[in-house]
Amino acid sequence: MTNSVPHLILEVRPALEEVDQAKSELPRPEDVLAQWLLALPPEADVESAARAQIAMIDRKDVQHPDVEVLRTLLCAMAGEQARPVRQGNL
Repeated sequence: MTNSVPHLILEVRPALEEVDQAKSELPRPEDVLAQWLLALPPEADVESAARAQIAMIDRKDVQHPDVEVLRTLLCAMAGEQARPVRQGNL
């Protein structure tokens, strides 16, 4: 009976590795910001454009750590103070 436990763990481990790999395929917030900056027209007001993106994030109220990091980076671009990062259900 105890010999079956390691076998089950081995079957679960590849599934967990696939989840980790899928997570790593998401772009980092820094990369998203860089792509956004490169997509702006040369005459764009970066601060205003960043404020518009911050407002969009706030309207959607996405509760994800990477979105919070992106929002903080946009706040820096807009010259605004970033809000404290939400943790858990607090």
